[in-house]
Amino acid sequence: MLLMFIMRPTHVVDYDAGMGASSLDLDLLRVFDHLHREKHLTRAGRLLGLSQPAVSRALVRLRDALGDPLFVRGPRGVVPTPRADALAPEVREILRRTAALTQPSELDPAQLERTFVFASVDFLEGDLLPRLSALLEREAPRVSITSRPLGPDATEGLTSGRYDLAIGVPSTLPTDAMTTHLFDDDFVCVVRRGHPSVRRALDLATFCRLSHVLISPRGEPGSPVDDALAKKGLSRHVAIRTHTFFSAPHVVASSDLVLTGPARVLEPLAKNQGLRVLPPPLPLRGFGVHMAWHARVQNDPAHAWLRSVIKRAAARAGSTRARRG
Repeated sequence: MLLMFIMRPTHVVDYDAGMGASSLDLDLLRVFDHLHREKHLTRAGRLLGLSQPAVSRALVRLRDALGDPLFVRGPRGVVPTPRADALAPEVREILRRTAALTQPSELDPAQLERTFVFASVDFLEGDLLPRLSALLEREAPRVSITSRPLGPDATEGLTSGRYDLAIGVPSTLPTDAMTTHLFDDDFVCVVRRGHPSVRRALDLATFCRLSHVLISPRGEPGSPVDDALAKKGLSRHVAIRTHTFFSAPHVVASSDLVLTGPARVLEPLAKNQGLRVLPPPLPLRGFGVHMAWHARVQNDPAHAWLRSVIKRAAARAGSTRARRG
């Protein structure tokens, strides 16, 4: 087949260079295609950005490689031989396929059938999944999403392709992954309504005296709250440590414990559980949530589309919370 002759494409054409006449490159095939279409050396050269002598030298190489005159003089230019006419459709197909390799294919989300897997902590799922599912239902009804817990295997999961995406705070994401910012959030405190020790506001002394629920997705000790308290020489008693964000408000609703966590999660849960939302009694730095993926899928059209949908879902979640505020 003609494809067997093709070497790597070149960016600068120099047909005086000593390249082997037994091989074809893509530039030569482009010359062939334009000659067959235009049947005129000068017109073909003008379309290719080549001089007429350069086209002539290319034709010499084509003849040597294919063992046929290919194009002979005619009354108004050149006339293709039967061999050239037979090769022309194959040459055009090769050029078409080569162009398809270097140009991103168009994606129709409505026709996309694919399952994407992402790893995240559960509070992000509760915040993003409802809006993400609504967008997918409208735009890509054949796409499926599978969610996994975000753990220490995130790097391996993205590298192996087991995960398409990982979503979390920067400290939980692979340092060598490609990332984009989704949203920022702040901390709030929640207590049950009618709490005997919390009146209008939650002061620092009361905060330290009361017992707390700590959400630790990985089960590790410490938290931004404990770090901030330690800087003041203070500490608190953690009565219950849980790995999930959605059991903690239930615990607070039936006890005198205090829960500190992300506002985007706790505010809607507090409303459902009849809890009070209060500002923390000490400065706590907010945090950003990011999305990470492996470099090998950066230019995958379906993956790029999914990333854009998740960003839109995150933005819509943030706008809904802003309206509530």
